[in-house]
Amino acid sequence: MKKYILLIASVLLSVQGHYAQISQEVKDEITKRVEEQINPSIALGVFKDGKSEFFVRGFRDLEKQLPADTTTLYEIGSITKTFTGLLLAKQTVEGSLTLQERVDRFLPDSVRLEDSNKKPIQLWHLSTHSSGLPRMPSNMKYSDPTNPYVDYARKDLFAFLADYSAENIEKEFAYSNLAVGLLGETLAIAASDDYKSLIHSKILEPLDLSMEFEMPVAKQSDFAIGYQANQAVSSWEFQALAGAGALRSTIQDLLTYGMAYLETDGPLSEALALSTKNYFTDQNGVGHGLGWFLKKGEEHIISHGGGTYGFRTYLAINLKDKQVFAIMTNSGASSAEDIVAHLINPEETPLKKTQDAIALSSEELQVYTGTFKDAQYGLSYFVRLEEGELQAQMVGQSALPLYYEGNDTFFYKGVDAKVQFTTNEDDKVVGLIIFQNGQEIKFTKQP
Repeated sequence: MKKYILLIASVLLSVQGHYAQISQEVKDEITKRVEEQINPSIALGVFKDGKSEFFVRGFRDLEKQLPADTTTLYEIGSITKTFTGLLLAKQTVEGSLTLQERVDRFLPDSVRLEDSNKKPIQLWHLSTHSSGLPRMPSNMKYSDPTNPYVDYARKDLFAFLADYSAENIEKEFAYSNLAVGLLGETLAIAASDDYKSLIHSKILEPLDLSMEFEMPVAKQSDFAIGYQANQAVSSWEFQALAGAGALRSTIQDLLTYGMAYLETDGPLSEALALSTKNYFTDQNGVGHGLGWFLKKGEEHIISHGGGTYGFRTYLAINLKDKQVFAIMTNSGASSAEDIVAHLINPEETPLKKTQDAIALSSEELQVYTGTFKDAQYGLSYFVRLEEGELQAQMVGQSALPLYYEGNDTFFYKGVDAKVQFTTNEDDKVVGLIIFQNGQEIKFTKQP
């Protein structure tokens, strides 16, 4: 793995006064994650008690050692869905649409989105993931797997929908990039405009936000490079499914956007309030607004995360206590969402601190290397020694370093998973077990 010089870049900005919204403990944890190469950079913004504070650590470009700051642009991925939901709310407030409009009313005659009982998919279904549409359309081209949406055009979307049989409408929650991408295109058709222009004119300009879909030449130097295991990856580009995840933002703008939901007399206050209502409660008791997840039992806390191949972001808003928490990182593998979960409720969610590793020599690490296969799923897992560091890679994924904690057990940094190697009576490694998300997957070492 390529190493980078640990020159730590940081920005600490308090917009109003000097009262600390971000604890030293949180700052130290962010710093440690950057120093230990878990995240190339992390940008945190907090609005609380009427004050804003930002803390940014790390680099927007590792190779050139360019520091990130509050003006660095990150891909925000699926947080874009809240903008698409807000656009629906805005057009509803203006009276040009209703939430109950049939989606296929605006689509070609070849597309009919209703179930066998003639129940139609309506606009609000798309924004609450209750439409029954699959997560992704089956006719994605994937000419560039690291930039999956770049070639998917409106004609492809309509071709998929023309052969789609609607089912499970309003029956259960099923997260769908397809549905929200379709919502963006439908709202654009209804307004005789294009989606990106509508977001700029209806949302970004009234809220005085400088977010971007494409990267103007003048702002290219502000854009963070996305990484997987410290390897630079392609930025994402969108056509027909832009409403699902195409926006880029600075930490300043993302926090400002969240703060707009706290206003009662702002330029979009009616639409903002409309988008945060609970329109659908899913099978797990979680409520869904127009693009927002409502916390179970505390529906005044709304949130949405975002992830692309090289970025992870998260935005949470406490409407009752007037608080906003936003975090961004240019790592597609290592989310920093847990930091916001801690800030929202420190007692309920203690800060998850980066675990310290036990140092082993190259000779000691060498015994764990090899190719391992799992019989249940047919997975292959490769463990190799590179530059004195143990690297593990699941087939089809990027290699990530493993860190020793003792008793033949290793952990990932930034990924909630552990790897325990198994040995025979001669203390020879014969397999391993991966522990992640409550699952245990057993692998056998290959000859």
